[in-house]
Amino acid sequence: LNSLFGSSFQTALAAKFRSTVACCIMKVIGCFTVAGLGVLAVSLQGCGSSGGSVPATPAETTVTTTSKLGLRETTTSTMTSTTPNMTGPAACLCVFDIDRTLTGKQGEGGACPGNQELSGVNDTAYGRGTLPFAKVGQSLEGTFCATKGCYVGVVSAGDGSGHNSTERAELVKRLGASGAKLVSEEWCGPSSKGEARATCQGFDVTSPLVVGCVDGTKQYAVKGIMAWIAKTEKVTLKGEDVYHFDDRANNISPFSGFGFNAIEISCASRDKSQINAVGLCGADPSEIVEGKGVKLCST
Repeated sequence: LNSLFGSSFQTALAAKFRSTVACCIMKVIGCFTVAGLGVLAVSLQGCGSSGGSVPATPAETTVTTTSKLGLRETTTSTMTSTTPNMTGPAACLCVFDIDRTLTGKQGEGGACPGNQELSGVNDTAYGRGTLPFAKVGQSLEGTFCATKGCYVGVVSAGDGSGHNSTERAELVKRLGASGAKLVSEEWCGPSSKGEARATCQGFDVTSPLVVGCVDGTKQYAVKGIMAWIAKTEKVTLKGEDVYHFDDRANNISPFSGFGFNAIEISCASRDKSQINAVGLCGADPSEIVEGKGVKLCST
């Protein structure tokens, strides 16, 4: 080649060959890079999903390769990336008063035929007597609290017949059945160890079963249950998904301004001996509704 074309031609030909080879190599690398990203996008699609459909966020990726010889190859590939949306059904909380809400008036089987007396079980509320469970106290079955699997709790002015009472044990058994979530069987509140009712404003709530809150301060205990669930269950409840059911208007009205729902129950049956200030038969399943705001029997 030197004798035919001279050494300068050979040098130029070698440079051209190296340039062509380098260009081909860079193209191959670019192709593999884009193909690899495409495979990665396909393999990642659906990751993090729990089985339902997950909204996807489109993302455009540009891959640029540059050779040492200054040659530039730019390839643009559009891929769909999967962004999991982990939001699930909203959690809810149902809180009940005990006396004349989950229970009825003792000895009123004739006026309250749907109530269930537990023979041999003492109920120390009001006039005392054999424990009569109201329809809702017998079971939450059929209420939204059970069908939606809501957290459930108690906030009462009374003490549930005292520490280690059979009434408390029966309440726990019924509240924890039918699909509702009773996540602790421990009792707290001013009267957890015996009658000592006091304001529940500022009281440290350590379970969803709170007894001894003087009338008009139950809203603070409900707020405490929410905080306790957030701490122990890692579930943050919205006020709009929290419900308190009580037979006394003076335990419903104070919930105004707290952002919770409070509903007076036993509206069709009132205790005339208490000037209709309290319920007679207790809560009926038809009254356990997802009503919003503060609802009194009079309204």
